[in-house]
Amino acid sequence: MFFAGLLISMFVLTVKLLQPVSIQMMINGQSIVFTEQPAFYGVGDVSLIIASAFASGVCLMFLLLGKDSQTTENGSKIKLADAILGVEDEDEKALVGIIVEVGGSMFQSDLVERSGFSKGKVSLILDRLEARGVIRRARSGMTNLITLVKNR
Repeated sequence: MFFAGLLISMFVLTVKLLQPVSIQMMINGQSIVFTEQPAFYGVGDVSLIIASAFASGVCLMFLLLGKDSQTTENGSKIKLADAILGVEDEDEKALVGIIVEVGGSMFQSDLVERSGFSKGKVSLILDRLEARGVIRRARSGMTNLITLVKNR
């Protein structure tokens, strides 16, 4: 969607800036004089150019710096939109978002620390997510390794 917005705004910007220059033709007796008139932009044109430049800048920054996906150690991408598919509770979305942000897996103790939730609350939320197949928990020493399940 942002890429389409970038293309459309860049097209509008290019068309507005590359409009042909007005040419004035003057006939003086036997000679014809052609003169170029400088391009003047009206308020509407300037507004459209500014809006297109702003929209293309926002779309480009989102595409370059967007946090919609993270790369895991094996090079596969985890998209936040795919990870929270079917997750309705805001606290669940927050935990899944943190896991996506760090690459798809993390220790439960780190998740407690980053989320600001209590250990009990995190444990209950993870129980619900694990029951629905969103995450998988594996015991690792004194804590659990939480991993997002890619294909649900």
